[in-house]
Amino acid sequence: MKIKKNIPRIYIENDLYINETYLLSKDNVHYLKKVLRVNNYYILEVFNNTNYIFFANIIYFSNNIIKIKIFSKRLKNIESPIHIHLGQVIPKHYKKMDLAIQKSIEMGVNIITPLFLHNLYTQNNNINISHKIQRWKKIAISACQQCQRNVIPEIKKPIDLFSWCKKNEDDIKIIFHPKAIFKINELQKSVKSIKIIIGSEIGFSREEIKKIVQYGFIPIKLGPRILRTETAAMVAITALQMQFGDLK
Repeated sequence: MKIKKNIPRIYIENDLYINETYLLSKDNVHYLKKVLRVNNYYILEVFNNTNYIFFANIIYFSNNIIKIKIFSKRLKNIESPIHIHLGQVIPKHYKKMDLAIQKSIEMGVNIITPLFLHNLYTQNNNINISHKIQRWKKIAISACQQCQRNVIPEIKKPIDLFSWCKKNEDDIKIIFHPKAIFKINELQKSVKSIKIIIGSEIGFSREEIKKIVQYGFIPIKLGPRILRTETAAMVAITALQMQFGDLK
């Protein structure tokens, strides 16, 4: 069967098999019916956190229930050759965190760890962390749905900034700082895995930067301008993808 382009695309958290039928979740039913306004004649593209995409027919369609049947699958790996782990300090305004997660995933980040900074608003307002994580995971799925990624980046449980920084890992570790001397193109050419840290709206103090550097982070300059926290993540990941990834 010839499959048209731009068909509706949904995520299913299951192993998927050709000729098997699946009942869609309430979220997927709502998305297809209320947002995309599909009907029972549509073919769907389904992804499930693997490097395959699956194609399905809608075989049952009612007010609250949609059932599909898989009829084909195809290998589709569009993951970047560089693995990027983003440590993002949680901003005071959570919409900025939502945007940073969404756009960094579109640019190819693989792991996102939300970070607490001891002197910030976020630790002192009884925020519902489990609720935020679920929200961020939904944003991650939605971003993959839009940008055609099939492997969903991992959203880690929030952790204290310095506890995250001191973890011993093999990644190249970078902190972006407007007064840094080095630029991205001065890093070694064989970089495959990078851990980057992005601060909040107020940035890092001199003492905080000094401590982060002591944990092995390399200060890198993105340019002469001061960027908003949600912008900095996008610019940093774009620059890394252009230097080491698939934006060449």
